[in-house]
Formats: sequence, C-alpha cells, structure tokens
Amino acid sequence: MGVDPQAAPERPEDRPPDIRPGGAGRRGVERRGVDRIPDVERTSTPATFFVIFVGTSVGLGAVAFGWVGITFGLGVWATISAIAAGTAVGQILLVPLILAGSRAATNDATASGATFGVRGRVIGSGIGLATCLVSVALTVWTSGSAGLSVASRLFGLADSPAAQAGAFALVAAVSVAVAIWGYRWLVRSTATLALIGGALLVLMPFAFAGSIKWDYVGGQYLLGTFWATWLSVAATVGVAGALVVCTIVGDWTRYIRPDRHPARTLVPIASAGIFVGFVVPATVGAVVATAFTDPFAPFPVSLAGESPTWYAVVLLPLALLGGVGLTASSLYSAGLDLDALVVRLTRAQATVIIGVVAVTLVYLGLLAPRVQESISAALLVLAELSAPWAVIFGLGFLQARGHYHADDLQVFNRRETGGRYWYTAGWHLPAALAWAAGSIAGLLTVQTPLYTGPLAGVANGIDISLLAAAAVAALIYLPLTTRRGARPAR
Repeated sequence: MGVDPQAAPERPEDRPPDIRPGGAGRRGVERRGVDRIPDVERTSTPATFFVIFVGTSVGLGAVAFGWVGITFGLGVWATISAIAAGTAVGQILLVPLILAGSRAATNDATASGATFGVRGRVIGSGIGLATCLVSVALTVWTSGSAGLSVASRLFGLADSPAAQAGAFALVAAVSVAVAIWGYRWLVRSTATLALIGGALLVLMPFAFAGSIKWDYVGGQYLLGTFWATWLSVAATVGVAGALVVCTIVGDWTRYIRPDRHPARTLVPIASAGIFVGFVVPATVGAVVATAFTDPFAPFPVSLAGESPTWYAVVLLPLALLGGVGLTASSLYSAGLDLDALVVRLTRAQATVIIGVVAVTLVYLGLLAPRVQESISAALLVLAELSAPWAVIFGLGFLQARGHYHADDLQVFNRRETGGRYWYTAGWHLPAALAWAAGSIAGLLTVQTPLYTGPLAGVANGIDISLLAAAAVAALIYLPLTTRRGARPAR
C-alpha cells in the first residue's frame, strides 16, 4: 500500500531557512529544482494556482486564439463554443496532472517516473522542454511585434529589424529575470499581470463597441463544412491549447499540500483557472476580431492599427509586457525540465541556459519569414506527443490511486538505481511502447499549415489526430498493465 509523500520523514538538509515557497530568503533565488519539496515550504493554495494561470493568460497571444477560429471561417459564437468545448475536454486530461504535483511534491515530469520509470520520465521532460521553448518563441514574437506596432502608431517608431530586436529583448529580459528568481516572483508578477491585463481585456470590447458584429456568422469554412471546421477549431485551439500546459501544471501544484487542500478543493479551483485563462481571453479575441476591417488580417496588427487612440495608449504595456507572464512561466518550467534531464545543474543554472537558447531562437526568427506559421505547426505536432503521454500518465495515476513513493521518484536525480519505479533498467516498457504508438498514430493523422500526415484524410477532412493519439495509447497501455503484477508499483 502506498503512502503519501508527506509521510516521509523530513531530513535535516531539507529544512529551509524560512517557510516561503522555494526555500529562498526575501530577496533570494529559489533553491528548489525537481527535488521533493519539504512540507514546511508548501504554503501555496489552489487560489495561488488560479492566479498564476489566469495571470499567464492575459497576453495578446491568448487573445489571438479567438481570432484563429474566425480565420477558419466560423462565426463569433461558433468560435467561442468550439474553444470552450475543446478546453473542457482537455481539462479532463489535466486533472491527474494537477493532482500529481501536489501528491508527489515534485514537478509532473519527475512524477511521471511512477508510470514511465525513473529514466522513462525523460519523455515528459523532453516534451515539456520543447513545448516551453516553442511557446516562449511564439509569445515573445507576438508580444514584441504588437508592442512595436503600437509604438509605431503612437510615436512614429520605424518598424525596422533593430526596433524588432529591441522589443523582443525587452520582453525576453524581463521574463528571464522573473523565471530565474523562481516561484515566488512568478506568483507576484502573474498576480500583477492578472489585475492589469484583466482590466485591459475588459476594456478591449468597449474600445471597439461601435464596430463589433455580434451576429457575425463567418465566411467560407476552412474544411468545407461547418461541423468539420468547428471540430477542427475545438481540437487545434481548445484541446491542443490545454495540452500545451500538460507537462507544467505540476510545477505550480507541487507547492500545495494535499492534506490541507485535498482534491475536492484543488481540482475545481484549478480547473476554473484553466478554463477562465483559456476561454475568456479567446472570447474577447473572437468578439473584437469581428470589428476589424479585415477579420482575417493578423490580429496584433489590426488591433494596434484600428483601436481608438485612448486604448492604443493603454494597450502598449499589455502588448509589450502582457506576454511576460506566459514567457516567464514557460522559461521556469523549461528550466525544471532541463534540471530533470541534466541533474548536475541547479534550477537557476538550467533556467539561464534555457533563457539563452530561447533568446537565440527569437532572434533567429527575424531571419525566417514564415516563422510564426512554423512555430504554430510545431505546437500542434508537440500536442500529438503530449496527448498520449498525458493519457498514460493519467491511467497510471488512477491505477496507483494517486499514491506516490516520493523518495523513489528521486532515484534518477541522486544518480542511483533501484526503487519501486526502476522497472526494466529504469524504463516501464509498456508505458514507453504505448506512448510511442500513440504518438505515431497522431503524427500520421495530423493536419498543420506546414505538414499533413499521410492518413490525415481518414475522417473526411476532420482532424482526429489528438483523438487517435490518445485512443491508441490507452488501448495499448491498459492490456499490458492490467495483468497481475504488471501495474505500476504502489
């Protein structure tokens, strides 16, 4: 029978100098990486998770998700319903991942060692690292470009490569600093952004009130029919959007103690934060896009060029700094993923390295004319890898009834072998095989702007790639682990 991680005795070296999350002093850098968080430091609440998630979702990148549905040819209400339905489905996959961080007192990639093996957990770390880097690049480009467009309108600043580099550098520098300082600064910055960005989001529909077409019915459907297009938006924006964070939600819940905040309180509040964070900004984006002269033109450009002057003035900080929350949280999570892969590094060192790589990707993007389209396609491809991983993780969580042996999860970090989750040389082969098969099924059926799988037309134009990836993974994993003695250890 498993035991909660809180039952493990606290070692002297685990005792922090204070009880602040991260074990840092008032001005210090967070000391914790992917090691088990001592109970004395786990002082966050479900409300903290809500604030972090909403605060990271008030940037223009999240708002532009609603515009994506409009560009697919859907009407305003069809776009909103598709994104809301897709997000709700994606949330189901996220519930075990939310709870795992709290139960295991570590990030989800490390907790996945219970299902994939203490070495097999590198699958989650690799997916998380790649997803976070891609998200950082896309968010910095979106925020920097929008900020520059507003500055060009207000101050006549030329849209030159040098100006673009400066805008990107500002967003990246602030985000890297917050990420390096760690969890406590992430909470503070996102709380501030939640207030400021939330106010600007509320003002956005008022700024375009006279031009919004509430009865906008859309244009030509991208996939030919309404339902095929609606399902595509639900999958590629709603479900895939939720899956983008599947490897990182535990980064925030690991500071929440399950004995103080059990599942019955954590899951509803965290799920509400995810739904609000994804759906509300996208709803604003869909509504405002109908007010533009050309709803299909790039959202940041139209927003900056067509908004009233008074709103353009207040939009500038949102355009430049609205992406800081998402960028900083992605860099923070990527730092943890690299820390999990290269155990010699500290979290701060890993975050610095990731920051350098991310900034390099941003500047390389200046040389690639289709970079945003390429990055969007990359996020969809990564979602095909994330869906089977999340499904297998969730099934393993249910099989173990949410119990983790926290010390055995840290074997890889201590450069040791053995423990309940060692399986076969550190790999749980049924989980790894099921993930590989599910990923292949998703990649064979995916449809992106730059890549279409050879079996993409199997459902008459409807993108079923995420469903295929999840279903194949589950259908292979369950039979292999329901035999006596084959289940993950408890």
